[in-house]
Amino acid sequence: MNDISSLQKSFEGFNQATLHIQQAFARLEKKFESLNRELEAKNEELLRTLSEKEEMKGYLQNILESLTNGVLVTNLDDEIQVLNAASETFLGNSQESVFGKHLRVLFEDLPSNEWMDIFLNKSHPKGRSARMSFKDRLLEVTGSPIKSGGRKMGTVFILRDITRIEKLESMAKRSEKFAALGEMAANIAHEIRNPLGSIELYASLLLKELKGDREKDRISRIISSVKKMDNKISNLLLFTKNRNLILQQISLHLFLKELLGFCEPMIDRENVLVKTAFSEDEPWIEGDVEMLKQAFFNLILNALQSLDQRGGILCFQTCYPDPGQEQEADEPFIEITIVDSGTGIAGEALPRIFDPFFTTREEGSGLGLAIVHTIIEMHRGYIHVESAEGKGTTVHILLPLTDRGMRSRGPGGEAAAASVTKGMDS
Repeated sequence: MNDISSLQKSFEGFNQATLHIQQAFARLEKKFESLNRELEAKNEELLRTLSEKEEMKGYLQNILESLTNGVLVTNLDDEIQVLNAASETFLGNSQESVFGKHLRVLFEDLPSNEWMDIFLNKSHPKGRSARMSFKDRLLEVTGSPIKSGGRKMGTVFILRDITRIEKLESMAKRSEKFAALGEMAANIAHEIRNPLGSIELYASLLLKELKGDREKDRISRIISSVKKMDNKISNLLLFTKNRNLILQQISLHLFLKELLGFCEPMIDRENVLVKTAFSEDEPWIEGDVEMLKQAFFNLILNALQSLDQRGGILCFQTCYPDPGQEQEADEPFIEITIVDSGTGIAGEALPRIFDPFFTTREEGSGLGLAIVHTIIEMHRGYIHVESAEGKGTTVHILLPLTDRGMRSRGPGGEAAAASVTKGMDS
C-alpha cells in the first residue's frame, strides 16, 4: 500500500514537472518568436540600409562621372584608386587599365620633371594648383590630401581643362595691346595722310603741265606710289577706327556658301579642293554682313596664298563646342573651323600673326589678320590659330548664337553634313 502511495506521489511530481517544462517551453517559444520578429526587423532594416548605401554609392558615382572636371585619387603609395570619366578623357587611359598602378603609367610619354613635382610632391597643401600641358590640352591640377581621423589616407587631384581660358587670356592681352597700338596708329595715319594728299594734288597738277613722256612717267610713278601708301593707310584706319556695326540676323551656312561662291574663280584658278562639313542644324548669328565678309575673305585669301602651285585642300566646318570644355562666356557659341593644307606658320611667328604690320610676305601689309581679329572681337567672338610649319593651318572662330540660332538647334545638333567640292561645284 505504501508503495502504491509513493508511486502515485511520484507520478504527481512527474506530472507537475512536465507541466512546468511545458510552461517553460511555451515561454521559450514566445521568446523565440519575439526574437525571430526582432531579427527579421533587424534584417529588413539592414537590407534597407544596404540598399540606401548602394543607392547613395551609385548616386555619388553618377555625380563623379558627370563632372566636367577630372578627379584622380591615389593612395599613400601613389597608386591610382579612382579615375572618373573626365580624367579618362584628359589623360587618355581608362580606370580599368590603370587601377592599382603607379601614377607614372599615365605620364610615360612626358618628361619626369613635368609631372613629378605636381603629382608626387608629398606636402600637397590644400588648394595647391599647377598648370601642365598634356596631349594638346592645358590642365590646371589642384591637389589636396585625403584625411581620416587626422591620418592621411591618400591624395585627390582635380583636373580642369583650361585650354580655352588660356586662349582667352592671351586674346585679352592682345586686345589691350591693340587698343594702345590703334590709338597711336590712327594719330600717325592722319598725320601722314594730310601731306600725302598734298603730294598727290600737286603731282597731278604738275602732270598736266609737263609735256615730256619721261617726266610724265616719273610723276605717274609718284602718284601711283602715293595711292599705294594711301591704300595702306586706309586699311590701317579700318583697323583702328570703331565703326558702328550694322547688325542683322545671318544664316551662317548660307553666308559661308555665298562667300565661297564669290571666291569660286580665285579657288578654281589655284586648283584648290574645297571641303565642307556643316552641322545639321542651321546656326543663326547677329552681325554686320559686310564686315564679316571682309574677315572671312581675308582668311580665305591667306589660306590660298599658303597653298603651293599644285593646289591643296581647304576645309570649312561648323559645330557646337563641346559642353565639357570651359566656355568663354555664358552665351552659346557656334564654332567655325577653317583648315588648309598649306605651308603652315613657323613656331616663332605664330604668336605674332595678329600683330599690326607683322607679315612674312614681302608684299603684305601686315594688317589683314589684325583686321580679322578686330572684326571678330567687335562681334563678341573669339579667334584662335593653330599651325605648324609644313603641316597646314587651322583657324578656330567662335561667334555667339542668337535666340533663333538656339531654337533651330535640335537634339542632333552635333552631327555634321559633309560635302566635297572641286572649286565650288555643289
